[in-house]
Amino acid sequence: MPEVLPVAEVVHAMPGRARLRIAERRGDSVFFASVASGLSTIAGIYHAEVRPLTGSVLIEHGPPLDRIGAVAREARLFAIGNAASPPPPVTAAEIDPKMVVGIGLGAVAVWQLLKGELLPPAITLAWYAASLTGLVSNGALAEGHDGGD
Repeated sequence: MPEVLPVAEVVHAMPGRARLRIAERRGDSVFFASVASGLSTIAGIYHAEVRPLTGSVLIEHGPPLDRIGAVAREARLFAIGNAASPPPPVTAAEIDPKMVVGIGLGAVAVWQLLKGELLPPAITLAWYAASLTGLVSNGALAEGHDGGD
């Protein structure tokens, strides 16, 4: 059975420079020393820097990265694979201004309550907060009240 080479994922690549990550061998100083030594013998690689702690390999090169990868595979150093797709971008959540004000008023109501200012500040602020956040509807009081008619 042929030996399985560690997979080096391309973290960043631009012409002449590439950063690879070999996560499965992270922390293996002996392995990364052999990678650095092996890369230094490949024609067209100007500089190779390894960081065993992070599993990172930085290569400054002349030939295209796929050619460097083919030579590294032939030298039994590693195989270049595809990096995992980046996580989807985080989209901004819509913020309801009424909810923000309601939560703020609720916090001030609790603060007033803790200070002992129950009537009127805490109850008034709590009512406004509940109305803005939708915990109670403004029409609930009006529907239950006949207005003296």
